Amino acid sequence: MIRKLLLLLLAGAIPLVAQISFKNQLHFTRWNEYHRDILEDWSDVTYQRSWLQLGIRYEINHPPDPFIFPRDSLLKKYELTYRYVQFNYKRVTATVGTFYEMFGRGLTLRTYEDRNLRVDTNLDGLKFNFSGRRFKLKALAGRMRDKYNRRKDTLYGFDSEGKPLKNVHLGASFLYQDSPGRKNTHMWSGRFSYNREAWDFYAEMVRPDWYDAFSYYTAFNWAGDEVAVTLEYKDYNHMSFKTIYGTEYNAAPSLTREHVFSLLNRHPHALNQNDEKGYQMEVTYTPSLSMEFLFNHSQTFTHANQRIFQEFYGQFHHYFSESMEYYLAMAWNYDFTTNTENLTPLADGTIDFTERDQLHLSLQHQHTKSRFDQSEYDNEFALIEYSRSPYISLAAVGEYTNKYKLNNIQMRRHTWLYGMVSFNFWRNQRLSFLYGSRREGFVCVGGICRYEPEFEGIEIKLTNRF
Repeated sequence: MIRKLLLLLLAGAIPLVAQISFKNQLHFTRWNEYHRDILEDWSDVTYQRSWLQLGIRYEINHPPDPFIFPRDSLLKKYELTYRYVQFNYKRVTATVGTFYEMFGRGLTLRTYEDRNLRVDTNLDGLKFNFSGRRFKLKALAGRMRDKYNRRKDTLYGFDSEGKPLKNVHLGASFLYQDSPGRKNTHMWSGRFSYNREAWDFYAEMVRPDWYDAFSYYTAFNWAGDEVAVTLEYKDYNHMSFKTIYGTEYNAAPSLTREHVFSLLNRHPHALNQNDEKGYQMEVTYTPSLSMEFLFNHSQTFTHANQRIFQEFYGQFHHYFSESMEYYLAMAWNYDFTTNTENLTPLADGTIDFTERDQLHLSLQHQHTKSRFDQSEYDNEFALIEYSRSPYISLAAVGEYTNKYKLNNIQMRRHTWLYGMVSFNFWRNQRLSFLYGSRREGFVCVGGICRYEPEFEGIEIKLTNRF
C-alpha cells in the first residue's frame, strides 16, 4: 500500500499542492590510525497535503563503523530504513509503516532516534491515535528494529489517558510481545498526574509478567517567584522489556543530570532498568534577572543498597552585562563502573563584540581518584571559539592528562588537539570540518551511552534542509 501511494505521488496522480521537505545529513570520517574511510548519510523526504502525509528515509553506512557495528556484515550499506503513510481526520490519526511512540514517561514504551548515539528503535506496523477533549487513546502493532535493522518479535500496545477532573489526569498502558519460539510476555502500567498553577505531581507504576515486583517513578515540581524545585524518585526492578535481539522497548527517566560541558560527561551513569533505585533533586534560585544559582544532587543504588552513582553539582550563571555572560560550576561524582571519585571545576563564558561577532571560552579541570589503588590524576580541557553569526565559526579544542605518569599505565598519547570550522549558508545548510585528534569518551543521552574511541584524522559533516 505504501509503495503504491509513493508511486502515485511520483507519477503525479496525487497533485503536489502542499509541501515537500527534504533533509540530508552526511558524516564523513577518515581514521588515520585505522586507514579507514567511513561514509554515513541519512536522507529524509516528507510530503504533506492537508489530511495526508508520506515520508521515507534512506540510510547509507559505507562501510559500517566498526566501533558502532562490530558485526557489520549484518548491516546493509544502503537501505530504506523508514517509510510511512499518515492519515489525519479531525481528532483521529492513523499511520501505516514506520513510526515512533511513547507511553507516559517511557517506563513501558519509548521508541526514538538519536544519531549521536546511533540509536533508532522505530516500529514497523500500524498505529492509531484519538485525541479528544477529555480522553486520549493510542493503539499500535509493529516490530521494532535493532541497530542492524532486524525485526522479528511483534509488539501490540494500548495506551489511554483521561481527565476526570479539572487538574487530574489518569492513564494506563498495556504491551504484549508475540515472540516466535519463545514465551510471550506482557507489561502493564498505570499513571496519575495532578497540576496546579505553582506545582505539579506525577506518578507511574509498572508491572511486568516475568517478575513478581512493581517498578515506579514519581516527580514533583514547584516554581515560585525566585525559587524552583524538582524532586524525582525511581525504583526499577526487572522492568527491562527487550526484543529477541536485546533492544529495549522502554527507556525510563535516568534521574541523573545531563551535562553540556565535556569533562562532566567523562564518567556518566548508564541506566540499568533491571536493578536500580534512587532520586534526583534540583533547586534553582534566581535573585535577579541577571543571576541564577543552581544545585543538583542525585544518587542511584541497587536493590541490595549498593551505591552505584552519586553526584553533587552546583552552577552560577551571571549576565555580567548585555554583551557578556559566564558560568562557574563545580561537580563531584562517584562512578561505580570505574570505581573513581571525580572533582570537576569549570568556567565557561561568552563575549559579544557586535550583534554578529562572539567569542566563547571554556576552561575545565577534572581531578580523578581511583578507589582501587588510591592513585590520582588530572585532566585539563580548553576551548576557544569565534563565531560570526550566522555565517561561520572557528574553534580550537585541546585536552591534556597526566594519567600516563601512573605506574602500569600505557597511553599512546596524553595531549589531544583539534580545530573545527563551520559554515552556514543558504539559511538551512551547514558544513563543518574537523581536523586533529580527539580523546576517547562517552556520548550519553537520558542514561543511554555509547563509547566513542580515540580519534585522529578528519571529519566532515554536511546538513541540508529544503
